[in-house]
Amino acid sequence: MSRTQFILLNLVGGLCGLLIVGDLVLGLLNGRLSQSVAANQNQFGQAQQVQTTAKNLVVRIAQSAEQEPALRELLAKHDFQLSTNKPAQPSP
Repeated sequence: MSRTQFILLNLVGGLCGLLIVGDLVLGLLNGRLSQSVAANQNQFGQAQQVQTTAKNLVVRIAQSAEQEPALRELLAKHDFQLSTNKPAQPSP
């Protein structure tokens, strides 16, 4: 093996070593980012559930507000405007 081949093989080996280290670092970063994305998705899912629950609660309060003036005032105070139209009955 000539000196040129020896140097060339050492350079290629060093380059492969750097690529392996880079791959490990990028793998670790990818794992951390995946955990962050999963946490954000969980937060959005929980927020959607809370939004649905809150909307159902406001609708029920609005339905009860038809008979209770205090509830009507509470909805007006917090600027909730709901249409209390009942769904039309299907005709036979």
